[in-house]
Amino acid sequence: MKVDVLPIGQDQENSYVLHDRNHVLFIDPGRRAKQIAACVGAKETVDGIILTHGHADHTQAADDLADLYGCDVYMSHQDLILTDPEGVHNYGFDGPVYHEILDLKDHMRIGSFAIDVIATPGHTAGSVCVRCGTLLFTGDTLFAGDIGRTDLFGGSETDLAASLKKLAQLPHDLKVLPGHGPASTIGNELMCNPYFVYAG
Repeated sequence: MKVDVLPIGQDQENSYVLHDRNHVLFIDPGRRAKQIAACVGAKETVDGIILTHGHADHTQAADDLADLYGCDVYMSHQDLILTDPEGVHNYGFDGPVYHEILDLKDHMRIGSFAIDVIATPGHTAGSVCVRCGTLLFTGDTLFAGDIGRTDLFGGSETDLAASLKKLAQLPHDLKVLPGHGPASTIGNELMCNPYFVYAG
């Protein structure tokens, strides 16, 4: 599997393009749909779009890409309030997604991609981490040496601490691909991330 990492926009949000046997999966396409689409080969098929949570810096290219490729958009329905066009800009960092959003399941296949979805509330109520093989896409739940904010709508320090305990049980060699910043591994974060100590 090949992964393109595109830090995009003023927040340098990591948009991910996964490639597997001429199939493509987008994760957190935040902005600049044309730049993201440029990573897709002429012979590749786009199977879907996954949003790890509903903040606009992770969702703003979803509609354009869904229109371009005719693919489905997936996100935890716990965060639909953040992407509802009728309630936009009421909750901070929210933004509209006009396409129908399908709910994520714990274990599912999107096209050729088999994924495990781990509910990790704390940054938002519907934040998830997405495991695909040896890769873990953590959105704004877990960064290299840090964690996401809990002071925004739907955030919770208690929930995020419980989510970190859940992530601590994963294989240590699992590669962490966060919503912002450099990659890491679960093992590195257990050793170096002070918030894992806080989570107990």
